[in-house]
Amino acid sequence: MKVAIVGAGGLGATFGALLTAAGVDVTMIEIDRRRVEKIAADGLHMIMPDGSEKHFRLKITDDISTIGDLDLIQISVKGYHTESAAKSIVPLVGPKTYVLSVQNGLGNLRRIAEHVPAAQVIGGVTALSSMPLDLNKIKFNGGHGGVSFGRYDGQQDPGLEKIAAMFESAGIQAQIITGNVQVPIWRKLIANVSNNCVAAITGFTGNQMLACEPIRDLIARLAEEVALVARAEGLDFEELNDPAGFVLNVTLPGVKDNKISMLQDVEANRRTEIDTLNAEIVRLGEKHGIPTPYNRAMTSLVKAREQKMLWDMEAGK
Repeated sequence: MKVAIVGAGGLGATFGALLTAAGVDVTMIEIDRRRVEKIAADGLHMIMPDGSEKHFRLKITDDISTIGDLDLIQISVKGYHTESAAKSIVPLVGPKTYVLSVQNGLGNLRRIAEHVPAAQVIGGVTALSSMPLDLNKIKFNGGHGGVSFGRYDGQQDPGLEKIAAMFESAGIQAQIITGNVQVPIWRKLIANVSNNCVAAITGFTGNQMLACEPIRDLIARLAEEVALVARAEGLDFEELNDPAGFVLNVTLPGVKDNKISMLQDVEANRRTEIDTLNAEIVRLGEKHGIPTPYNRAMTSLVKAREQKMLWDMEAGK
């Protein structure tokens, strides 16, 4: 298969490296010229889950006119860049090109489908986790469950089998979702909404959040609000029956001593994905008349943290 991955940050670069090592023809698309030049010249260095370090040579460009026909385009940018990424890839999308998103948050597939035929949009979730350390160095934390995806329109498609086989060839467990892809997206959303903002504000690792009782209570309240909104949106799956237990007993323990992505963003003075996570729960809560005070408060706190970063940068700090 011929693949392009939009975004050479932590997760995009991880997929790109693993697939390239398996012999897949992958081109990374990246708008940060510094990153393009660094990876093109020196390759990508990746610290593996076992602590070893591997070096990968990747094809990378900021000029999409050099790429040609593609079987798959994977969008691996932050949610606030999904719209611009989707617009940019339109010239690369042929009649048989699939566009995949396993990004965090809500609204990514809808934004992509505004520019790409819905039947060619596939989405889902990934359990893989990576942390950028430098322009061409990342720490791959691993993750159980690999990648799960299905068509945005819910239709079954035998063409997805080739994509699943491609991921499997790279050692990435792949599962094709049958039916509504929003179910696994919302399932992961419960954890992202409940954990990410808390980590960003407290600076806690996964284990530290679990060890702090007031934070455990806050996480539970956030998760319960997500469940109420999910049901109002017409969703019904097992984890909605005990969202707090799902987060505190199932997902958060897997973070261990690692730093959640939103905390990584804050520490690197990067914009966060709060708008596609907690702020989206607030918006949907308002739509259905459901109060979401905990998500509203955390949205305000993270946005305030982002504003301080901007003020500090303007002041040259």
